[in-house]
Amino acid sequence: MSSTTAAKRVLLLTNSEHGQANVFLAVSYALLTLEDEDVEVHFASFPAIRPFVSTTSEHAQRDKPGARPILFHSIGGIDIVSAWTRPEIVAQQAALNKRSSISLLNAIRRTLVLLQVTLPWTGPEFVQIMPSVAGITRSVQTDIIAVDPAFSPALTVLRHLKAHFIILSPNTIKDFAMPFQPNAEALWKYPCTGTNFPFLIPAHHLPSNTLLILLSLITSLFFDPRRRAVSQYLRTHYLANLPAIEFPLKRIPQHVLPCGPMLRPARPVAEADPELDAWLHRGGKTVYINLGTHVYFDDEGDGDMAAQMAGAVRVLLDRAREQGGKKGHGGAAFGRGEEVVRRILGEEVERDVVWVVDWVEAEPTAVLDSGTVACAVHHGGANSFLETVSAGVPQVVLPLWMDTFDFARRAEILEIGRWGNRLAGKLCESNELGSMLVDVVIGDRSPAYAQKARELAELCRSSGGGRAIAARHILAEIGHDIPEVGKGIPTSQLTGIVPQTNESPNGFLQRCRVGGSTSI
Repeated sequence: MSSTTAAKRVLLLTNSEHGQANVFLAVSYALLTLEDEDVEVHFASFPAIRPFVSTTSEHAQRDKPGARPILFHSIGGIDIVSAWTRPEIVAQQAALNKRSSISLLNAIRRTLVLLQVTLPWTGPEFVQIMPSVAGITRSVQTDIIAVDPAFSPALTVLRHLKAHFIILSPNTIKDFAMPFQPNAEALWKYPCTGTNFPFLIPAHHLPSNTLLILLSLITSLFFDPRRRAVSQYLRTHYLANLPAIEFPLKRIPQHVLPCGPMLRPARPVAEADPELDAWLHRGGKTVYINLGTHVYFDDEGDGDMAAQMAGAVRVLLDRAREQGGKKGHGGAAFGRGEEVVRRILGEEVERDVVWVVDWVEAEPTAVLDSGTVACAVHHGGANSFLETVSAGVPQVVLPLWMDTFDFARRAEILEIGRWGNRLAGKLCESNELGSMLVDVVIGDRSPAYAQKARELAELCRSSGGGRAIAARHILAEIGHDIPEVGKGIPTSQLTGIVPQTNESPNGFLQRCRVGGSTSI
């Protein structure tokens, strides 16, 4: 740390919901621990995230003595999670989770729910947040601001103040690059969000897919009552993704800089939960089932889901026994529904072959990095997918709604896992999911899944990983103008595109710079 040069001051503005906030926590840590930099990090969010900011700050100061503590600024108003819990939004999401057929009516419903989830605040609530963000922005007098793209009130304030800011996002390249694809490919080549069409789309499904995409666009442009809060799209987008773990895209926008997965530091399992650590290291293959905080099992309403999940585990255990009694065990964070699981897997639960808990005390990244997990089963959230990729663990994805379907497709495109409920029409069906688990964990192709997962993990962790790459590019923005949004760079000029995985993420970013995409 230099005593003669003023510290670079960075303000991070994000929602407190972990799906968005985790990349900001990861980059906070990276900014503070860069060996050759003196950085003062200001973290502005809602109070719920404050304990995790403190933990991240402690990690950084432990790993780099002399690092500055993160300065937390509390934002007033309704946070996004509280806004999501309105009865009307919860009811609509629940209806989508019980998806049945792909239809025009369901396409409209999916789009309207997605718009409500991404912008859940009412007009008065939206306005209530803005003065707090404006006051923090003015008082900090930062060199550069990184903002969560789902934090619309903050984006509105920054545009009004004409602040120097960039976007830091856990989202994927595809989310930002679709309008830049040639030959109108955004309207036909890629599956419509929320559908179970495979990629590549069979020819007989192309008309339906195009119609669904057009209907979704029309709905979002003309029938969204909250769209008044959204204006022109924003400037520089930093993404927790890489071309090597993405759909094959012909063009990547010049203002998009893929950095790779941005993971926040976590205590090893041995420190966070010694009992779990001992269980994980008993030997054999472990299947880790964690469907996140938005999926619940109970003995009444969702008892069937718990039963189907337990039935899938039974299929895997029985097949392993048939193959010669291979050692193995599985862990699951089921929330409620343990009684249903015990009825199906009672003997294995008693013998600790299956371990069911309400909550996993250790961070998912710590469990995945323990070196004991042969397969992770998750709901297809961006963080879950990227954490699993970074750990080099094969995965089975159980998407329930909207963008989670894309991550199931990615797992299969990248040959690191399977889509576990393509045919189920619900969270899972025991025979379908069971066959996917068998394929990934003990099937003939399981070594290939594991090898490909390890190769992608090496790519994601090179050059310090996504959080360090993003941190350096955020600092590099200081003193530079934001580049204009361009038409994109043909990916034929780049390497590192699926299925090639022998390029480092930093190499990809260097090529973007040579292409004139950014003033960094």
